[in-house]
Parts: sequence; structure tokens; C-alpha cells
Amino acid sequence: MSKKLLAAIVATTLGCGLATAQTTTTAPNSGSPSAGPATAPSVLTQEGKDAKETAKGEYKARKKIAEANKELNKADCEVSSNGMAEHACKKHARAQAKEEKAEAKMVYENEKKDIKANQSK
Repeated sequence: MSKKLLAAIVATTLGCGLATAQTTTTAPNSGSPSAGPATAPSVLTQEGKDAKETAKGEYKARKKIAEANKELNKADCEVSSNGMAEHACKKHARAQAKEEKAEAKMVYENEKKDIKANQSK
């Protein structure tokens, strides 16, 4: 999973450099109307795809972190509590993980909306 995230970050970085290179190479050729508009949408589309991949990777990472935190909290409950206190502690750990996952999903959805809004400009 981290390989995908790293690849998405590298692709995004390269995409930004590519967009700069495209802009500088098409600016002198502004007399040619077909050269400028043909290359710009493909770069924007690729940047959008890269941004979506990055956002999705970050979302999955947040979910896995929430799951790992849940397991750590449950283990702490087993060590420090007994009986009903342990049960309540574990229940709280599950609820906290659920909230973290919901927050991760909300962040991901907002990032997707932002990417879509930036692509439509």
C-alpha cells in the first residue's frame, strides 16, 4: 500500500513538473490555436487522476491507522481493566475507531469534491 501512495506522490510531482513544462513550451507557440488546448486538458486530467489516487491512498492509510489504534486500545483495556470495566473500555475503543474511520471518509469525500471542482475550472 505504501508503494502505491509513494507512486501516486511521485506521479503527482512529475505531473506538476510536466504541467510547468507544457505551459512554458506552449506559450511561445500561442499563434497555433490547436497546440495549446489539445495538451492542457490531458495534463489536467492526469493531475486529477494522480490527486484522486493520492487521496484514496491517504484515506486507506487513515482507516488502517484507526484500526491499529483500536487494537492498541483494546490491548490496553485487557491489561489495565477487568470484568465490566474491560468490556466498557473495549466498547469505547471500538466507538473511537468508528469515529476515526468516519472522519477519514469525510476527509476523503471532501478531497474528492475539491479535486473535481479544480478539474472543472
